[in-house]
Amino acid sequence: MDRYNKIHLWIGTSNKTEEEYQQYFELDYSSEGDFDKLCQFCKDIGKRWYDEDFMGIIPRFEKEITLDEILEHSSTDPAEWESIKTICRNYGIEKANAIFWYADGELTIPKPYKEEYNGLKYIGMFEGD
Repeated sequence: MDRYNKIHLWIGTSNKTEEEYQQYFELDYSSEGDFDKLCQFCKDIGKRWYDEDFMGIIPRFEKEITLDEILEHSSTDPAEWESIKTICRNYGIEKANAIFWYADGELTIPKPYKEEYNGLKYIGMFEGD
């Protein structure tokens, strides 16, 4: 199985400004590849760096939308959506205004999972489309 066809997915509602929301993912390139200042996303997944080419960060929606609508903006296989929606509902997520994903099946998200990642919940790893 292609490791980049596995999608880690986060969904939820963020009340941050778009700038605050995007800062969570900012990598520090000021020291030529020596990442002294880790981005908060890196800290949350236990890595010193992430490859931006495999990241999908959709700008937040102004208002919450349905899970079906937000999943249209993901790279997950639509065959996975019912499972994703079930996990979301188990977290109490019926609508959301933000979604992001990272495509790397070799990445392991440290457990116990954090309560939130930039205001969103880690939903799990799914097949990509």
